[in-house]
Amino acid sequence: MRAVGFVSSLALIVLYCQTPLAQNAAVSLKSGVLGAVTSAFADEPAKKPAIAPYSAVRKTTRVQKLANGVTITHETSSREARDSSGRTYRESQPETPQGAEVLPRRVTFYNVFDPVNRIAINWNSSSKEATVSHMPELGQARLSPPILPTSAPAPGTIAGAVFGTAGEASAPSRPPQLVREDLGLKTINGVEAKGIRTTQTFPAGAVGNDQPFTVTHETWTSRELRLAVLQIDDDPRTGSHTMELTDIDRGEPDPALFQPPEGYTVIDRYQAPQN
Repeated sequence: MRAVGFVSSLALIVLYCQTPLAQNAAVSLKSGVLGAVTSAFADEPAKKPAIAPYSAVRKTTRVQKLANGVTITHETSSREARDSSGRTYRESQPETPQGAEVLPRRVTFYNVFDPVNRIAINWNSSSKEATVSHMPELGQARLSPPILPTSAPAPGTIAGAVFGTAGEASAPSRPPQLVREDLGLKTINGVEAKGIRTTQTFPAGAVGNDQPFTVTHETWTSRELRLAVLQIDDDPRTGSHTMELTDIDRGEPDPALFQPPEGYTVIDRYQAPQN
C-alpha cells in the first residue's frame, strides 16, 4: 500500500512539473476512458481566474454489455475538495462491482496536493503512516514525459492508428468523421455548466469494423469551478461511462482535510534536483 501512495505521489509530481496549478487550466489533456475534459470556455480570452473552493462527491459509473446480453456495472464514489489556495484533497476506495459483497474493512486512500508548498501527501486507513513528497523548485525539476492514458486503447489501435501486418502503426484507411455540438448552459446539481458534445462516426473499415459505429463524448463544464461536473461517454467498444459531481458545496473546505490525521507518523521524501 506504500507503493500505491508512492505511485500517486509520482503522478502528482509529474502533474505539478507540467502544470503548476492544474486546477486553473482552461484546457485539460485527453486522458483515460472518459476522454478529453476539454474546457467549454477555451475560446474565451486567456486570463488567470481566481481559484474557486469547493467540496463534492465524484460518482463514476461504467456499464459494459457483453455480446450475450449480460450487463456488467461498476460504480465508484470518492470525495474531493479544493481550497482557495489551490490545495486539493481526494478520498477514495477500491472499486466494487455492483451487487458484490462489500468487505467490512475496506481500505480508504487519501491524497493531498499542495502547489503552494510544493508537497504531495498520501496516507491510508490501514496504517498509521503518511508520506510527504517534497517537490523541488520548478527551475530545478527535470521535464517529465506526458501522462499516459489510464486505460488501454481499443484493440488494434493506438490513438486512432491501426496495426499493419508487420506490427507497425498506419493511419486508418477511412478516418472517422468528427462533429462538435454546443449544448448551451444548464444547471447541474446547483452549478451552472456549459455543455459540449463531440460525435465520432467510424465508417466501415476505419478500425477493422465491418459496419459503421458512433462514439459520443459529452462534457458539462462549470465556469466558476473550472472543471467538469458531468461527463457522459458512449462507446460500443467499451460501454457507457458517466462521471458526475454531486453534493457540491462551494464554501471553503475544512483545513484539517489537507493534513494527515493526528497520531500518524510522517515520512518525508525529497526529490533530488536534476542538472
